[in-house]
Amino acid sequence: MTRAAGTTVADLDIAVGGRERERGEIVQIARAAEEAGMGAFWVTESIGRDAFSILTELALTTRRIALGTGIVNVFSRAPATLAQAAASLLELMGPRTLNLGLGTSGRALVERYLGVPFQRAVTRLGETVRAIDTAFTTGKLPADGEVFSLAGYPLGIAADRSRLRLYVAGHSRRTLDVTAAHADGWLPIWPSRSGRGGHLQALDLAAEAAGRRRPAVAGYIYGLVGGDPVDVAPLRATLAWYVAANGTAYRRLFDGYGFGAETERICQLWDAGERDRARAAVTDEMLGDTTLHGSPAEVLRQAGAFRRGGVDRPILRLPGQLAADDCVRMIADVAAAGRH
Repeated sequence: MTRAAGTTVADLDIAVGGRERERGEIVQIARAAEEAGMGAFWVTESIGRDAFSILTELALTTRRIALGTGIVNVFSRAPATLAQAAASLLELMGPRTLNLGLGTSGRALVERYLGVPFQRAVTRLGETVRAIDTAFTTGKLPADGEVFSLAGYPLGIAADRSRLRLYVAGHSRRTLDVTAAHADGWLPIWPSRSGRGGHLQALDLAAEAAGRRRPAVAGYIYGLVGGDPVDVAPLRATLAWYVAANGTAYRRLFDGYGFGAETERICQLWDAGERDRARAAVTDEMLGDTTLHGSPAEVLRQAGAFRRGGVDRPILRLPGQLAADDCVRMIADVAAAGRH
């Protein structure tokens, strides 16, 4: 196992967007992550390609690395469909682990892209997680529910619960309650390295109330690996878009981190059409607390700081602006740094 500056390469995962690049490039990056010895490879899903078809291809073109969805939403598929997809994918993966990241997504995508009413989202999320857990544990779907009136039918396919990890995404207190009560892990995006926002403490309290241990935490952390200093323009652009153009949830998240003045400035500039200035308004402090960037050794050191802060599995989310060859180089550089 390779180690550098407080963390190991095997403790670091990689994630890419499912629609940001060609399928062959996703396979190329996943193979590089596997060759580097990284722990898992996650694929996002929003509009465009579905995650399970890409992961099926990766299951057939890689051998060791764990795979994950990060995330699929619970409005586009029924609980039984998600359980079927997960069990079918595990058939192709041998002894590897599947990290099934689930979330509610947001009203705009659910109602305007999927055409489904965005109703009772957290209740739907909780019932979905519980149904998949039950199906994998007992071989049958549950026979109750408020959103889903299931009849206890058998899943109909072998399902190995020991190789499935159920992760829940989202920052709301109700989502953390669902995570603590039913999931194996929490999957936040833009986690705070310094623990701002109090989410981990809230997760601890929710787990205590549920009579369970705190779920594992796997955090999506946007990052870049390069010179020291590295050009962080893609990170500023990505963070500005999340805060100003992706609903209100991420603005509230960064407000809760203590960056209220910064987010107000970013949103004002963005709404005025001054997008470059909005991106430039993302401060070094915001990036320093929520991203990975710098030399390969520095990125590993920062990942170790996230782990010490409560993120058990840092997931290096590579921005979509990067060429596939650059992603492969960054992965190889981190692996090389871990060997020294």
